[in-house]
Amino acid sequence: MSVKKKLGLGVASAALGLSLVGGGTWAAFNDTATINNHFAAGTLDLVVGKVNQAANFDLGNMKPGDSVKRVFTLNNNGSLAIKEVLLNTTASGFSSGVGTNADMNAFLSQFEINAFKVDSENTTGIFEPRASIVVSGQTLTLADLVNGPTAYSGKIKSDYITDDGTQRINLAPLVVPTGQEAYRGIPVTPVDSDAVMFVIKFKEDNTRVGGAYSEFVQNKYQGNAANFFFNLEATQWDGRTLDSSNGNGEINNGVQGSADGTSDPNPRSIKTDANGADLREHGDNEVVEPANQN
Repeated sequence: MSVKKKLGLGVASAALGLSLVGGGTWAAFNDTATINNHFAAGTLDLVVGKVNQAANFDLGNMKPGDSVKRVFTLNNNGSLAIKEVLLNTTASGFSSGVGTNADMNAFLSQFEINAFKVDSENTTGIFEPRASIVVSGQTLTLADLVNGPTAYSGKIKSDYITDDGTQRINLAPLVVPTGQEAYRGIPVTPVDSDAVMFVIKFKEDNTRVGGAYSEFVQNKYQGNAANFFFNLEATQWDGRTLDSSNGNGEINNGVQGSADGTSDPNPRSIKTDANGADLREHGDNEVVEPANQN
């Protein structure tokens, strides 16, 4: 019996009791119901792990021709899928040392990024090949990364650029092979871990200040030093709408890595068959009140 019908019976019974007693005190029957609700925020937790060596570049005493390779992993330790991992690079703490160069930007321009690759999902599951995010034939330097989009425009492939008001490089690409859509960004389920590889080289410039046997122009960078930082920001997928027809706990589970402004797959309906087809007679208009009867 519904709450509404129970309350109706209670009022009728109370009225009958009043007519029989004809005075004095009386109490109406009462019925209560509670709908339990639970709201909990999910967590975004990007953890940067190392592969083989330290993930940072802490190097000194470099000379032209030296190069260093670093590979680090991007892991999702939260309960919500990560849509993008956005990179911006900053630098500080410049010191000229014994060098005559006093321009940090000029010093950073001496470091070429010979490889800048991120995992691209695959259909075999055996390995994850890494795809370069640098446009073929372009030379990317640390100065370009520090100076931002105006400096690296045309050097980074468009698939790896995002713009939320500020252009940044996305290390967790949303463009994946057909059939691997579940691996866009860094999902929670299926478990995914994306690797990023950098190879940075102190470029060799054999240009001399004067004629033969004169000093190399790069001599002015001797003793220069600077700190640079890879700043990473993990973002959530677009907010979703949970309809009254959707099951409990299904606002993100199973589809959390999919709502991107262009698509918004439905979570599981309360009533579905083995194939996920909606079994409700009225679809999303499943609440149908019967006509009032006298």
